[in-house]
Amino acid sequence: MKTEGVSQLASQPTEKKKKVLVIVSSLLAFFLIVGLVLGMGKIRRFLGGATGGFKPEGVRVINITANSATVTWQTSKPVAAQVEYGTTPGSFLLRTFEKGETTNHNLTLSPLLPETIYYFRIRVGDEVYDDNGAPFSFTTKSSQSSPGSSPKIQKPVPSFTPTPSVKVTPQPTASLSATPASTATSSASKKYTQEDFIAKFGQSDEEFDINGDGIVNSADWILYQSQQ
Repeated sequence: MKTEGVSQLASQPTEKKKKVLVIVSSLLAFFLIVGLVLGMGKIRRFLGGATGGFKPEGVRVINITANSATVTWQTSKPVAAQVEYGTTPGSFLLRTFEKGETTNHNLTLSPLLPETIYYFRIRVGDEVYDDNGAPFSFTTKSSQSSPGSSPKIQKPVPSFTPTPSVKVTPQPTASLSATPASTATSSASKKYTQEDFIAKFGQSDEEFDINGDGIVNSADWILYQSQQ
């Protein structure tokens, strides 16, 4: 009898210890689950704040002329972006950058060719934004429809009347000497393509450096096209 009583007394602390361990482990598991749930929420909010807010909203093209256009949009967070653009949907060789971070974005694209469709997209860091999988686009106006070109068209009109007598005699010799020059320039202007200029980008080839700034770039290609 004494032996049984001693064994019962010895087993009672062991059972209590087991109950305590079960309660403690249950509490630890509960707090661990709560911590994981709260932590995942914070992680989602952090990641959402890190990547969100830079998506362009309200993208518009304004002030479209024969040789320029302005792209405007807004973001919920300040950021410096760039506009990549070109004359084909899959080629954005031309770029213009913002100088500082802002939420109201306004970038002017120039120089452009008249009566030409331009395609563009907006880049923020490594992210590229377009119009639901397709590039944004706009068409430049005719050079005759721009506000500054109308007086230039009417100025030569009155000069036709006083000049016939002056132009009668020199016209044959002037036409003979000018014809080869015009044909030479036209033939020279047709022998280069956009790929030819891209191959010369970054070089100082005088034949491709149309604006004479010492380096061949996309501006030289635009000026070259405008001379055709």
